[in-house]
Amino acid sequence: MRYTRASVPADKLYLASTAVLMSEVIKTLVCLVVVYRLLPSHGRSLRKLYNFLYRELVVNWKETIKLALPAILYLVQNNLQYVAATNLDAATFQVTYQLKILTTAFFSVVMLDRRLSKTKWTALAILTAGIALVVLPKDAIHQLLGWEPVALTEQEANKIGNQSNAKGLISVLAACVLSGIAGVYFEKIVKTAVPHKDASKMDSFLYDADQAAKIQLWIRNIQLSMFSVLLGGVFVVGLQDGPAIWRDGFFQNYSIMTWIVILIQAGGGLIVGLVVRYADNILKGFATSISIILSSLVSYWLFQFEVSVLFGLGALLVVYATYLYGSSSN
Repeated sequence: MRYTRASVPADKLYLASTAVLMSEVIKTLVCLVVVYRLLPSHGRSLRKLYNFLYRELVVNWKETIKLALPAILYLVQNNLQYVAATNLDAATFQVTYQLKILTTAFFSVVMLDRRLSKTKWTALAILTAGIALVVLPKDAIHQLLGWEPVALTEQEANKIGNQSNAKGLISVLAACVLSGIAGVYFEKIVKTAVPHKDASKMDSFLYDADQAAKIQLWIRNIQLSMFSVLLGGVFVVGLQDGPAIWRDGFFQNYSIMTWIVILIQAGGGLIVGLVVRYADNILKGFATSISIILSSLVSYWLFQFEVSVLFGLGALLVVYATYLYGSSSN
């Protein structure tokens, strides 16, 4: 994401708000396809899908409205990420953004009454430090600590001149807090069975347990994306970037890399939903950290990625933190 934002001149940037909106649209389309495939095979049709969605989204509107809050939080968080990535160097952005691991754990305790031992908190702190070292660019530690000056090209100097460190830091810290709140709230929602008001039986469920286990997560994602698309379209795209869209188009300055980022964001959102539904947000943090290490090792073989001492140290810390957290659970 940062590559597509920071590697081009300001007048060639795509609109971050439209990218966030498109990722939500793609998520919705994927969820609709999945729900359609999960409907009973006999009599499966678009009409059946419409009736099912009408019942889930409109008849059971009180459940739908619950997803408005995380939609707002995720929308703001995603846009804050783009702001932070544009205004911070890669090292500062990557390191600071790992604080979301701790904010997620904090809100899991506050909102879900989850109890974490001192050992688990220690493991989470080690994980945060470890993954911060893993994602650091090569030799970035010297830049962060100010040990040595960095020679800049004219293009890099102009880019940094257009950056605001204060704006970037505030954005990334706010994104970490919102990430924790939204993630934990969404976890609470997707792990709660969906009741609905029925004339014959007030406490009956909208669908039986087998259907709920298969479809509820995808319905929740659709509900979430509905609000995200609505809010993103009206308040962010319409009000913030409306004039630019009217002048240069919705997809201005889009490239193949832009679409790749959008698809990754959409796919990541869906995968996160699955992990949260069947595990929890804290374990998601461990899984994400390990996946970063594995993808970096694959890059070493495929793209000659240079493994630094900091990367090795960070990877060891992540592995140790994972072991420590798991052993504490046992």
